[in-house]
Amino acid sequence: MRSRLQWNHGRGEHVTVGRKQTFTAEVLVKFFVLAGLLYMPVLIFNWGEWVPFAGASVYLLWELGRFNTALGELADLWNARHDQHDQRQESARSDSLQ
Repeated sequence: MRSRLQWNHGRGEHVTVGRKQTFTAEVLVKFFVLAGLLYMPVLIFNWGEWVPFAGASVYLLWELGRFNTALGELADLWNARHDQHDQRQESARSDSLQ
């Protein structure tokens, strides 16, 4: 599964994080479509009104997990890039001291 967030390298040390799609709108549309589909058995079997929204909430939790994973990936990339930058600065300092 690929992240929806991407790491865009700019000039020098500038980096931006861009999204490939409109995340919030897509998730909300999928939530309401899923709730609508889950509402059909409620009408047929006379189940409780809360069942479709409880089922669709599982989808929201899954998307939240994906978002958390994507932010974790970005944090790891940021930390790796920051560590490389620190190592370059330390090596430049040690070279200048010699």
